[in-house]
Amino acid sequence: MDALLIVSGIVAVLIAWVWLILQARSLGMGLLLVAAVLPWATLFMRRRGYAVMPRVLLLSGLVCMLAGAAWLHRDQPERFDSLLAGDWLGPKAAPGSLEGELMGQRFVPDRAVWQGTELTLQEGEGERVRRSLSIRFAKVPGFLRQQRVERLPTDEGPGPELVIQWYTGALQAPGLRRVVEGYTLSLEFTPQADGRTAVRMHLHLPSQDATRVTGNFWLDETPAWLKTLERTPSSQVPVLETAPAPVARAANPEPLESSLGQWQTVSLLALLDEPELFLDQNVRLTTVTNRVYEGRLKTVSAEQRVVIAQPRGPNQVDYHFHPLDIRSLEVRYRATR
Repeated sequence: MDALLIVSGIVAVLIAWVWLILQARSLGMGLLLVAAVLPWATLFMRRRGYAVMPRVLLLSGLVCMLAGAAWLHRDQPERFDSLLAGDWLGPKAAPGSLEGELMGQRFVPDRAVWQGTELTLQEGEGERVRRSLSIRFAKVPGFLRQQRVERLPTDEGPGPELVIQWYTGALQAPGLRRVVEGYTLSLEFTPQADGRTAVRMHLHLPSQDATRVTGNFWLDETPAWLKTLERTPSSQVPVLETAPAPVARAANPEPLESSLGQWQTVSLLALLDEPELFLDQNVRLTTVTNRVYEGRLKTVSAEQRVVIAQPRGPNQVDYHFHPLDIRSLEVRYRATR
């Protein structure tokens, strides 16, 4: 509605302006110049011969424009500020194809920088940075021992710290949130011959944070830790050891091949719609970061999380997956007798 009011007002003002100039041709050069250069001034010039209808239309157009601008400032202050700043086309294209949301706001970063042990993505420049995301590895440098960084909500131990900044209004301080757990993160760094580094990224936070960022982007320079990694022989690179995910075993000691069928790909939508058809079946889930988890489907939570149970010694570990983190899903039904 605000855009309609503004556009209608502009059209009305243009029509009234042309109409006023045409009508003022018979009033003399001075009054014609006033109509052409300062048409709104004619609203205050009575008994000078200007026609009434063009001025009424001009006034109506100005009122519509001001009403639309006030409406826009009330409902979308960020967009209003962008228009005043001259950003008519909205955010610039991202470096690559990286985009998503930060705290429910569209995020299209136009700058990616690696400084020390921190990756920063920004939308805007200088004092006009509207949204930013920083991933800090200072407290967990062990994650920078490989070209690929992965983190799941169920992973134990500390992970990189996320610092999110978002726009809250022209006259207010930006929002700030720090996240240290409960998120899914995948970063893959690929150094190029020209000195740049291609980065593939996937980040997803819990639904209450309304934050996700996915895509590819470029770093203008290869980070120092990555250069060191390239110069180090692969046999000498310290690798973070992760225990292989245990595979759930059937309680019945009968041979696995005889008790289970073949793996079948199933629709994630079908599982979310009718989870009871798949409960307690053996499933194999592949995430968007190509990590594979195999276990028993325990449940689909009220928040639409797919929960897979894996035995670990005498205990059981539950893995929770958001639908956006799932690339494919397979099920192996127990053979019927």
